[in-house]
Amino acid sequence: MIEFKDVSKAYPNGVHALNHVNLKVEDGEFIYVIGATGSGKSTMIKLLNGEEVSDSGQLIVDGVDVGALKHRKVPAYRRNVGCIFQDYRLLPKLTVYENIAFALEVVGMRKKDIKNRVREILELVDLKDKARSYPDELSGGQQQRVTIGRAIANRPKILIADEPTGNLDPEKSLEIIQLLEKINQNFGTTIVMVTHDKVLVDEFKKRTIILDGGYVIHDSRVGGYRSV
Repeated sequence: MIEFKDVSKAYPNGVHALNHVNLKVEDGEFIYVIGATGSGKSTMIKLLNGEEVSDSGQLIVDGVDVGALKHRKVPAYRRNVGCIFQDYRLLPKLTVYENIAFALEVVGMRKKDIKNRVREILELVDLKDKARSYPDELSGGQQQRVTIGRAIANRPKILIADEPTGNLDPEKSLEIIQLLEKINQNFGTTIVMVTHDKVLVDEFKKRTIILDGGYVIHDSRVGGYRSV
């Protein structure tokens, strides 16, 4: 599903964000990516969603060489990659229903199908009673569930969760990780979760990738640290 083949990425300011990264994520896996600020996590996400292109190596996602994509084909590629962010990024003047529906409107889904799909999503994220509410009328946990609903509305094969519990208290963080697990298990969605939440990582054990200085220094599938 996802394969980084000797991927490196540097920026004009001299920062080497990723260095010779080799990593393979299978269909339906749920993995954590952790590391200190500046370790390369954000760059990895930007490469996965087609926002950035590596300087060398290859990133293959579902058989697609992402770095070789022509600019006009990137939007179609992104339909298979849902993104969840720490700051929610909901449209403030749209209701919960409309925020989720918007993700389907932009891909040209029929109104009847949008209505049915949004109902399914609202039930999945347990927000049926908030369909007509606006983002500023919701708690942080509820807003994040709307964000998740919008991200999976188009049934992406991959879901990138960038610090999804960063602004939440422990109880709400627990609800979010449980919802992500449900999506992973029920739909086989591959989930790549970037997090600093050591409590969640320790409690909900999954394959864990550790980045440091742009290098992968640990992969719990392999076990143990390795020098680079």
